[in-house]
Amino acid sequence: MDPLEAITPIDGRYREKLSNLKDYFSEYALIKERVRIEIEYLAEFIEEVEYSKSSLLPSDWREILLNIYRNFSLEDAGKVKEFEKKLGHDVFAVVKYLMEKLDEKKLEILKPYIHIGLTSEDVNNLAYSSLLNRFNREVLVPVLLKLVDKLSSISLQYVDTVMLGRTHGVPAVPTTFGRFIVNYAYRIAKILEQIADMKFPGKLGGAVGDHNALKFVYPEVDWISFSKSFVESQGLIYFPATTQILPHEILSSYLMEISILDSILSNLCRDIWMLSLIEYVSFPLEVGEVHSSTMPHKSNPILLENAEGAFDLASSILSYMSTRLISSRLHRDLSDSVVKRFYGVPLSLTYMGVKNLLTILDKMQINKERMALDVEKHPEILSEAFQLYLRRHGHSKAYEIIQRIVRERPEKIIEELESLVPAGEIEKLAKLKPIEYLGEAERIVMNLIQEVEKIKSRIEDYRGSL
Repeated sequence: MDPLEAITPIDGRYREKLSNLKDYFSEYALIKERVRIEIEYLAEFIEEVEYSKSSLLPSDWREILLNIYRNFSLEDAGKVKEFEKKLGHDVFAVVKYLMEKLDEKKLEILKPYIHIGLTSEDVNNLAYSSLLNRFNREVLVPVLLKLVDKLSSISLQYVDTVMLGRTHGVPAVPTTFGRFIVNYAYRIAKILEQIADMKFPGKLGGAVGDHNALKFVYPEVDWISFSKSFVESQGLIYFPATTQILPHEILSSYLMEISILDSILSNLCRDIWMLSLIEYVSFPLEVGEVHSSTMPHKSNPILLENAEGAFDLASSILSYMSTRLISSRLHRDLSDSVVKRFYGVPLSLTYMGVKNLLTILDKMQINKERMALDVEKHPEILSEAFQLYLRRHGHSKAYEIIQRIVRERPEKIIEELESLVPAGEIEKLAKLKPIEYLGEAERIVMNLIQEVEKIKSRIEDYRGSL
């Protein structure tokens, strides 16, 4: 299919940016993961349950099985899809494919044990959890770590770059650009820690979760222990309270964490956009770029706006999925199946948004002079300091006094304060400059960067333990 014919932009317009995600969210990736689960289960079943069959097999039988998965190609996936067209069942199509492969590999003796005691959802839940686990570990966490590093670096670089703080959109008191950005570095790092430490669930259980058929045919086997051991061998945590399906709340928690993260990142995009609007930051045109079909001068924050839209859409979809997928009628219905096939859409949008945000942060130029000028243009922002100073010296009407002076005679504020403060103190107030009125801003930046580094260290520990 030509990308121009794609129904969604994920596989069309943005295909080039997202091509690496096909290994996690494509139909091919899902079919291949189902093949792997079936093969791993078959091998475990032979070794633990039908172990007498091992003596009838070649010594490298397990390696032969695993190579079916390792060498699984797009052409092989096409064969599975052909079976599905005839059978009308995607997982049983995998079983039929493997039956043929066992004939081809001279392992016919194993054919009765493919998918034995399983329901399709035993295979699907392990396949989806494994793919999400890999995406999280190999793609999402690394790219978010890069974003945290980038934001921390910007915070440190501009730790003392004075910027006018705004509340309700109007001048408040001074802060620094580094202080503004480090908030996001810390917030993203905190939620990233939860995402990085995610333990993905899995289950085996048969038709309604009770191992009915396997317990009847192999009563001597502890199927609960077998299932737990197999699920954990896949790098997943065993979830014991199941029907035919794996309850979705753990995965829903994961999706919701990313939904919240997307909302934070969208807000970051909007904040940077606002700073661009007041000319605190800018994004110069690359050579050859065109940002308007009619206005040659335009240099628009296109990637920033693209990222914001991607984050907003991803957040909404993930929020819906996280609540919808918790529901299932009695022991099983298929209404969740179509929803799960769209895991890749919001997660791809999240990834694309982060990549675009990283690109725009690399291009972003900081206008220190404009920031400082804005601070100096608003001497009234010192009114907070003056009214607190009067309070300390016992003036219960300090707020009203300062508010009146600022409104009526702002240029005479020091002169009016002279009669209100102890002798010799007015010089201290007169020397106070808006650009110096920063409180603990720089110290907070350094403290938060230290905390971010601790969080990153814990995340690396989680990743190292996998």
